[in-house]
Amino acid sequence: MSVIKGDPTGRPRRGRRAIAVLVTMAFAVATVLLAGGITPAPAAALPLPTEDPFYQPPEAFDAQEPGTILRSREVRLAVATLLPLNVRTWQLLYRTTDLNEQPTVAVTTVILPAGADPNRSRPLVSLQFYYDSASNNCSPSFVLQQGSGLPGIEGIHSQSELIAIAALISQGWAISVPDYEGLNGHLTVPREPGYMTLDGIRAAQRFQPLGLDGANTPVAMWGYSGGGMGSGWAAEMQPTYAPELNVKGIALGAPTSDVVSLLHVNGSMFSSLIGIGISSLRNAYPKFKEASDRYLTAEGKALMDRTNQQCLPRNALSQMFIDYGRMLTIPIPDFLQVPEIKEAFESTVLGRNIPTAPIFLYQGVFDEAVPVWTNDRLSQQWCAGGASVIYKRDHLSEHLTLPSLGMADTLNWLKSRLAPQAPDQFGCRTENVVSMLADFNALLTQIEINLNATFGALGFPIGPRER
Repeated sequence: MSVIKGDPTGRPRRGRRAIAVLVTMAFAVATVLLAGGITPAPAAALPLPTEDPFYQPPEAFDAQEPGTILRSREVRLAVATLLPLNVRTWQLLYRTTDLNEQPTVAVTTVILPAGADPNRSRPLVSLQFYYDSASNNCSPSFVLQQGSGLPGIEGIHSQSELIAIAALISQGWAISVPDYEGLNGHLTVPREPGYMTLDGIRAAQRFQPLGLDGANTPVAMWGYSGGGMGSGWAAEMQPTYAPELNVKGIALGAPTSDVVSLLHVNGSMFSSLIGIGISSLRNAYPKFKEASDRYLTAEGKALMDRTNQQCLPRNALSQMFIDYGRMLTIPIPDFLQVPEIKEAFESTVLGRNIPTAPIFLYQGVFDEAVPVWTNDRLSQQWCAGGASVIYKRDHLSEHLTLPSLGMADTLNWLKSRLAPQAPDQFGCRTENVVSMLADFNALLTQIEINLNATFGALGFPIGPRER
């Protein structure tokens, strides 16, 4: 079990996944606030990333090697932008690489437990959020900060990832949360999310206040849905782009491994995913934008422009049940055969490059957003190429419940991979389970996660006290 020690310091946090946990967290925060135990610290309104000079590349940055820290600052994370968390946090602007193999920059948020001794080495986990937006103003580095205000609240779904941060912090690990979509909202593009994730790890390893052991640092990665896609590209790019990293394991939950497959949500409650994907590709590929604009109606172009400026919650709520066929002047199958469109979509498919790090892949069989067959195929391709993959197919969960029901089992796997002298993982195994939470050890871990999240909301530092 993790260690929960210390006095309340007024730094709460909020949970993410299961409705029951969200209710518990909200009740805990409300109770403490009403009791006068915590007073949210006032914070000045923060500039949007598009207006914040911190995010802009300095002169001659391109002469630096990937992963070089160009700028840093200490920040405070907060629940719902107001209630500060009891962790130490910094942001790092670092040099990285875009999908055209050109130098660019990105920001990662690095986190250390409040009680950590920076003179002790520790593992590093790169946690890729499912922020799923073509707007840089929805980046985790912004919406998680205290003082991001109403613009930060628009990215409230990223706040739901805080329970994953609590789970990782409770182990005493350092965390990197990269803005892996970069400055231009490249969510669905190939390679680039992987480069930015890997260079975020490199930057964290070089950041002295974290006290990490450089390239010797044991590293793991974890992401769900869009974050799983970013983690998938990191898994595939790591052997050639960052072979020096000591990657012990990569956990992928329902990764979007085939963007075209998202078209099956057309007209459903998840239909906004189509608009988000198209708007992202329009940002990334001038030829894709030119071709798509030829066939988008005036209403369709306006919708893409709005999507490009909004975070996932607003897009999801405003685009439920939209039929994108009405936004085109030609049928969707014909649109997909336009050469510039077809080429861009085909480039987004994972599975062509084989990871060398151990993989933990999990997927809801009845997932309404990410079709199970896409990750059945991904597992088969990686295994055929020699990767080691544990693949869990959950028969109870769908897309919105698997983050909760699969969290404890995933954390247990990460702990097994990051344990000192952990044995290597060999071969491939597919397990069909009723629920990933229907395991006794997973259930105990979920209780531990919930307790840490709740005590964190009450202002207690989470994790071992090393000083």
